[in-house]
Amino acid sequence: MEPVEYDETIHPVVWLNKIKSCCYKNQITKKEDIMEFCKSMIHPSIDVSKSSTFDEILNILKTDALFALFKYSVEEKLQNLKFDPKNKDHVQFIKKIKSLNDLIGYFNQSFLKRRKLIRSGSCISLKHVATGKYLTSCNMHYKTGSKGSIVFASQTLSNLNSLWIVSDFENESNPIVYGKNKVYFLNKGVNENIFISGDYKSPSTGNWEVSCTREIYEHLIESDSTNNNDTYYIKSKEIINIRDMETNNCILHSHEFPFTIDNETYQEVVGHKGRVDRNDKWCI
Repeated sequence: MEPVEYDETIHPVVWLNKIKSCCYKNQITKKEDIMEFCKSMIHPSIDVSKSSTFDEILNILKTDALFALFKYSVEEKLQNLKFDPKNKDHVQFIKKIKSLNDLIGYFNQSFLKRRKLIRSGSCISLKHVATGKYLTSCNMHYKTGSKGSIVFASQTLSNLNSLWIVSDFENESNPIVYGKNKVYFLNKGVNENIFISGDYKSPSTGNWEVSCTREIYEHLIESDSTNNNDTYYIKSKEIINIRDMETNNCILHSHEFPFTIDNETYQEVVGHKGRVDRNDKWCI
């Protein structure tokens, strides 16, 4: 067995086991000698000089870019892998993974990463970052203004009224892109779409009223600067802003100002113009 340098084509644990086997075969049995030989087979760009145990070496390798490349290559192969009893490729691939646990782990990682992307048709909740309440609608109607279904921020996420289907007719089932895809938000409880009015004022503060209606109104989802995105696709748990694209380019906003209808008190959700502020931030 010839020793191999560490690269992106092999899992660090598998590589280390091969190095150990090679050492034992060549009568290298002292831990210190194996450690030094192991370090010599790692490219100098990966600094393992201060490592004193094999676990420390593995931890360094798993944080290096080469390991990321290995995971991406595995993910790509998993996506392209099709079961065919007459084709031995899937057997060879699983042999490379070496264990069922690794295979399950990489599959889960790939699957969960895919699930985090917000797509046209995704069902989401929107939590107001500043107050911790959820964007909600219900069958109660405004007494003034549009007299449409009210939109407010609710303390709890307890029913369909706080769930929204985000959709884009031109981008069916594909991931939503920040600042590009024009989307609409359908409330699952009232089966109506969110709308920031350019004609009616909100009941408490006199900003622009937000209601739900059967008509479709498009919005842009904009990224908050704190997301640290490595991609332009929108993911769950990210902080976003929502901007109206139909009427007056308003931003969806909430605050701790209440309004009351039929002796029930609700936290106001409104649209406003101008710069984005802390009350415009929503967590998916």
